[in-house]
Amino acid sequence: MKHLVLPANTDGRDFFVGDLHGLKDRLDAALDAHDFDPARDRLISVGDLVDRGPASAACLALVDQPWMWAVRGNHEQMLLDALDGGDWSLWLANGGDWALDAAPQTLAAAHARAAALPVALSVAQPDGGPPVGVTHAQCPVAHWAQIDAALDAQGDAAQEALWGRSVLRAGVAQRTGGVRATVHGHTRLPAPRRLGTALFIDTGAVSGGALTLDTLDGLTARAEAPFQRA
Repeated sequence: MKHLVLPANTDGRDFFVGDLHGLKDRLDAALDAHDFDPARDRLISVGDLVDRGPASAACLALVDQPWMWAVRGNHEQMLLDALDGGDWSLWLANGGDWALDAAPQTLAAAHARAAALPVALSVAQPDGGPPVGVTHAQCPVAHWAQIDAALDAQGDAAQEALWGRSVLRAGVAQRTGGVRATVHGHTRLPAPRRLGTALFIDTGAVSGGALTLDTLDGLTARAEAPFQRA
């Protein structure tokens, strides 16, 4: 499935989390700090659950929980490419070396979970307004209604959703129609950044930065400062 639509959460809160990269202990602490209630709240990941940190398989296994949802990141894609018989060198060079010591059944389960992750998520809103769109790297369409056709086409949309950095590099507001906002990770930043409708929340937890986890309103408030080019 390339695009998954989540119904509105009318009972609790939706939290969005930046790139985890195997940092399950950090995630657990952040959830506790927000009084996360797994019976009512949901956690939505921008992908890159695996690699570089100490608990890749455990972080990817979280998608089995009814309160956890995630899109596919480029690191999950590297995992799939390697385990599907491709060249392992790119994955190993980017933190996939945990797989060298993993049991075959662990890798088989990781492959199945990664393969089931959608490239895009639409998160319906309780007020009936436009959804929140989620892809790992950046939004590949001008209007969110185009996401299915774009991902189904044999073009660049999926590559942009998994790997793109052009929006942040340009520093120009992206205004995607048909969404309340789009949420992304992939590119490490010192703090969450907002560029038009796009929110970027990978704050480099695995390299010593903070793990960003918050509701959409919280993220928007924290990212209000004008974007500054590096």
